[in-house]
Amino acid sequence: MLDDKFAYLSLALLYMLAWLGVYRYTPWKSGMVKVGFIGGIMGVIAEVWYFRDYWRPPTLFSEGGVVGIEDFIIGFALFGVSGYIHSAYTKKKIDYEKEAPARNLHFFILFLLGSGSLTLFSIGLGFHSGYVTFITFFLLSVYIWIQRPDLISISIQSAFLTLGISFLIYYINFNLLFPHFWDEYGMLERPLLGYRILNIPLSEMLWHFTWAMLCSMFRGYRNGVYYKEV
Repeated sequence: MLDDKFAYLSLALLYMLAWLGVYRYTPWKSGMVKVGFIGGIMGVIAEVWYFRDYWRPPTLFSEGGVVGIEDFIIGFALFGVSGYIHSAYTKKKIDYEKEAPARNLHFFILFLLGSGSLTLFSIGLGFHSGYVTFITFFLLSVYIWIQRPDLISISIQSAFLTLGISFLIYYINFNLLFPHFWDEYGMLERPLLGYRILNIPLSEMLWHFTWAMLCSMFRGYRNGVYYKEV
């Protein structure tokens, strides 16, 4: 039996395998790597919200509740997989005959709104970060859908593809390797959050589904990129 300190690292490395699968087929490899480093930083920052009430996983160098290298690795992987999976496994290509001005300011405002929502409702008002997170991701996705309805199909396809990958990874990690993990280190004993499917918290699948829904549109929305079927 593996020591619990390897559970989070195992999860992160499994996602890196998924990252490699996407990286192999995406035509935008350099962009995927650059986005990954931003994701790694955000993976570290995000624990400000999640250590409070969501989970406190042990890491290689701590007993839990302390940021570890695992946070960077999984953030790196999740930004890459969710943001680029549509480019690797769908037939959508960039439509160079149609483009819009870059929305850097709008994108920055969305980032502030997302971070502000998590801080205000989770830390400030005491709502569970699990609920706040996937509701925030969903509402931000809808906001982009309204402005760019052409990105809806990419958003939904990416969400389901990422959900499938995440379900497989979680099944391996939390059924075959560390089946007691969520009982020991999760704080999900609430309606919906604590419900499990094959020992996988529904809240985790909602997190990955809504995150991919949102993240997959970043490139198209921020850079004014349109896509076409080939």
